[in-house]
Amino acid sequence: MASVPALRKALAYFEEPSRGPVPADIYEAQYWEMAGAHACLMNGLLNVYQKATSVPTGKEADFVGYALQWVAALEHHHHWEETIYYPLFNPKFDTSAIVAEHATFTEGMHAFETYLVSCLSPSETWGYAQVAGPHEQQSYDGEWLRALVDAFVEPLTKHFMQEITYLEPAKLRASGLTEEEVKHIADVSTQHMKEMVSGLAMSLF
Repeated sequence: MASVPALRKALAYFEEPSRGPVPADIYEAQYWEMAGAHACLMNGLLNVYQKATSVPTGKEADFVGYALQWVAALEHHHHWEETIYYPLFNPKFDTSAIVAEHATFTEGMHAFETYLVSCLSPSETWGYAQVAGPHEQQSYDGEWLRALVDAFVEPLTKHFMQEITYLEPAKLRASGLTEEEVKHIADVSTQHMKEMVSGLAMSLF
């Protein structure tokens, strides 16, 4: 259970910043939303980790799919940050340090994903309409899954906690970003999320 303390610490760290309804202040809203997203992702990984070794016989495939849904959510979160959200802050607010931190846990995350996908049947769909490629299917091993999480949980939680300090409202204001500019960033992000949900729904039919 080596990862549990780190995940619980991260959850506690995000509890206060994400409390209550969305702030009316657009600068505070960016901080609140990122803290909430991180809390959700940390809670999801904690749940996967805690249940990994007690999966009922015959339910392994369902659990693997559940864990891969978390992987897909994290990958989407970081793809959104790197390609949509953070580029909109530049040049007034340099976000390169935030994005660079993703490399600190990418290798471990990839190993986690690769193992989970290997437990699926070839051509099985997972995440957001992703498909497992040809491979030799492996048996599910909860202890191994935990070991894989243990390998990347420290840099992941460190990044998550550090990231919201970059987005503190005072720092966003000090960058020179106007309310109109930050609102535009928020609006573009919201539209992206809506289009993603719509596209996913269409892919299911």
